[in-house]
Amino acid sequence: MKDPKIYSDCYQAVIQIFHRTKSIPKHLRPTLGRRIEDSALGCLISIRKGAIASSAQRMKHLFSASEQLDELRIMVQIAKDLNAISITAFSEITELTREIGKELGGFIKHEQRTKFTP
Repeated sequence: MKDPKIYSDCYQAVIQIFHRTKSIPKHLRPTLGRRIEDSALGCLISIRKGAIASSAQRMKHLFSASEQLDELRIMVQIAKDLNAISITAFSEITELTREIGKELGGFIKHEQRTKFTP
């Protein structure tokens, strides 16, 4: 089975995020850096589970991915405001999360239509 585009995009985002969190100052790395990485991984795993889950379980995983993506965006914003990541890193991650959010929203809408269409 070929992975959906959203999974591939989220996977690439996780790789980029891990590269970018290396530059977070040591005193913020155990907390903020770890939360950013955990949120990105959680989103990726939830998307993967949503892609392979039965239709009855799919929405639960997609909503979980959405929550993880929201958390990721908040943590990245905090990292930028604390000057823990560069503006370039912030812009790159923001663009990646925006694209994933659009794809995730489309996936959720598709599932909702499928579920309620006779």
